[in-house]
Amino acid sequence: MLTSFFGKSKPINYILLSIAIIIGYFFRLLTTQDLSLSLGSLTSHGLVLFLMVFAVLLLDFIIRKNNVTKNNTFAILVFVLFILLIPQIYSAPKLILANIFVLLATRRILSLTTEKNTVKKIFDATMYITLASFFYGWAILFFVVLYPAIINKTKFNVTYLFIPIIGFLGITSIAVAYQFLVTDSYSWLYHWIPDRDFDISIYGDRGLFVTTPFLLGLLVWMGGARLTKLASLSKKERPSAITMLLITIISVGIILVKAQKNGSELFFLFAPLAAITSNYIESGTSKTRRMFSEVFLWSLFGLVLLLLWLR
Repeated sequence: MLTSFFGKSKPINYILLSIAIIIGYFFRLLTTQDLSLSLGSLTSHGLVLFLMVFAVLLLDFIIRKNNVTKNNTFAILVFVLFILLIPQIYSAPKLILANIFVLLATRRILSLTTEKNTVKKIFDATMYITLASFFYGWAILFFVVLYPAIINKTKFNVTYLFIPIIGFLGITSIAVAYQFLVTDSYSWLYHWIPDRDFDISIYGDRGLFVTTPFLLGLLVWMGGARLTKLASLSKKERPSAITMLLITIISVGIILVKAQKNGSELFFLFAPLAAITSNYIESGTSKTRRMFSEVFLWSLFGLVLLLLWLR
């Protein structure tokens, strides 16, 4: 039933998923006893909900516009269920903003497969990655995704390689000047890139000890399945598939290096993993494969309900 319902792109799908985001957010507030009705709190709550729903809609637009998935809502369904698995994300607005800018950069990187407005696309991607790094320093690693997309262009020009460098320096210079005018200090530069900490013991704590192994297993399974399919993909589909796999790898790296982990950093992984999972679900043509996809989605939904109840 879930595969047939979300196998199509209907307005009701977006409404239901938006409602799920809102319910998950207020459930998080209730469990943390952080529900305040002051004007400032209501504004903050509204902003977080807007950003979360916007991230869902942006992901849907990007993957369908660039033929990452077929015309369905599997990816955003899985994306929303991932968010409900890790409600700590709701308490990390800067990380949410960083991910939105990464998604915007992803859109421009995926569009580099065409030859139109190449310079503008590279600069836009540079700008979004740089802005993402202002909210979370290690997001700067997504430049690793941009350069292969530039080099693999059909009409490659060596000058394209300098655009990210020039763009990054230009945007950073503006940020430095602004911070100096406002704070009369350059101290923020010393804290731009946060400390590294490879300690992952937090993922064994209550609330994460179930979701982390589940996401890791799903990453290995879906990522491996996508890798084996790369050779059989069409010339049009392969660049976007490679880009999504690279984003997945960088996301894992960002998660591993983050200091003071609390689970919210897993948000970086959700968009590419949701897209790869959608590829797996929609590629099933046999009756057995479709039944398996149905069981998988219901199991994921059941896991969300179980963890909400345990919290």
